Amino acid sequence: MMVRPERITREKVIRAVLDSAFTKNAESITVGDIAERLGKKKNSIYTHYSSRDLIIADTLRYCQLYLQHLSLVPQDLARVAAEQPAEVVLKSMVEQWFKKNESDPLLQIHSFIESEKYFSSAAMHIVTEFRARIAVQIQSVLSSLSEAEKIRSLKPVELKDYALIFASMLCELVDMHVVRRKEEIRVNPEMGVDSLFGALPFEDVHVQEANRLVSRFVALLSS
Repeated sequence: MMVRPERITREKVIRAVLDSAFTKNAESITVGDIAERLGKKKNSIYTHYSSRDLIIADTLRYCQLYLQHLSLVPQDLARVAAEQPAEVVLKSMVEQWFKKNESDPLLQIHSFIESEKYFSSAAMHIVTEFRARIAVQIQSVLSSLSEAEKIRSLKPVELKDYALIFASMLCELVDMHVVRRKEEIRVNPEMGVDSLFGALPFEDVHVQEANRLVSRFVALLSS
């Protein structure tokens, strides 16, 4: 029985772009790189996209939609804020976010848009939009903690400012964490993202630093 060749889909092309961007600068990815990842010839890619620029643009749209569905906010936030200390709530939220950024495809998406933002206004817009959304989510968590009297009462402008500070800290540390993990994967190319992370200890210097800063942050908001 003849086995039909695997069909190229939009999802597969985009994942090939993201995988390629994990091993080289996103700006230097070629249609040939994408085809090689898929085990196809370049012409087969052009039956779906007429140019490399259209592939990159579609990949950016995919990344934007994916990021729009991510949330740091705990389920049943009001109950969690009422039952748990502020430090526990925030540290748990931070740890979950670090772990999410070690998962496929978020790790590749993170690497792609952070690299591409220096060359593409669309990528920069995605990064800016996403970080603003993270700040809004953190603001909702701080508001619930304030209402539960787990931190001091904060005015709306204070909530917004502290959320921006927390979001900036979190994004910076996650960026450094992803860079470190990315280098570990490059050194171990025979291992997939998930299998490598499963074999490595989760705690590292950036996670520890995040926990230290969360403790200081909560102390600041409790004084």
